[in-house]
Amino acid sequence: MAPAATVRAEPGEDADMQFLVVRSGHPGCEPTCPEWISAEGKIVGGTPARFKKFLKSLGNRRLPIVVTSPGGDVDAALALGRMIRARKLEMAVGKTRFTGCQPQQKDCVLNNGKGARYIGTAYSGEAYCNSACPLMLAGGVRRVVGQWAYLGVHQITTTYVRTETQYRTQYRIVNGKKKITSKKVVSRKNVGGYKVYEMSRAIERQLAAYLAEMGVSRAVIDRMKVTPASDMSKIEPVAMLEMALTTQLGGVETLTSGEVCKTVPAAANCRVFIMSDLKR
Repeated sequence: MAPAATVRAEPGEDADMQFLVVRSGHPGCEPTCPEWISAEGKIVGGTPARFKKFLKSLGNRRLPIVVTSPGGDVDAALALGRMIRARKLEMAVGKTRFTGCQPQQKDCVLNNGKGARYIGTAYSGEAYCNSACPLMLAGGVRRVVGQWAYLGVHQITTTYVRTETQYRTQYRIVNGKKKITSKKVVSRKNVGGYKVYEMSRAIERQLAAYLAEMGVSRAVIDRMKVTPASDMSKIEPVAMLEMALTTQLGGVETLTSGEVCKTVPAAANCRVFIMSDLKR
């Protein structure tokens, strides 16, 4: 009976993270409007697999990610960050205010004829990226967090769970010795556990290597280590820039406003909506 460790940075009670493609609802942006990926919710063990499937559905498109998350599973956050960097995606801390069809609605037709299933506006107010979320954010090739958004870190919580497993084993005698022919799990149950509220040296090395890979200062780890798991240390915009958690000052509108489609060439997340799109 051996303890198994699950590394988590304690999240809030939000739902698991979901990913949606959103088209800007800014009046008059047609025929060329920006789009982005809305990523809101808790980071759990299955989030990277869900994100990988989502990215596959986008083909070669490179859309910025607008994220709000209380944090969650540290290993999953690292996996997300690496996928984001491999895809060369940009990131901003922000929320999406949806117009017409809402994410929780089924068979919604309110946005029919508008060229997109989800239409909305990205904004910084009340947006947050806490706990393990900044590790995901570090994966962006360009990273912005507005002054009205909140980015915070704290110590990592590691949960150790003791599991009792019973097996049914069959064997036969070969040359006077037992030889196992099959071994099947009969039952498995948790028989206790405990939590550690400080990162181990192994986890610290893992995080340091990841941040170096992403070009982010290990000062992020230093801030995590001096902040109890029960608390949250807000990192201010200038400090984020000094730590290279952000690549420039600015908010979510830097990546999602209609202005990004008026440059030459237009940003990669701009899409031209033609009449056939608007009639669907």
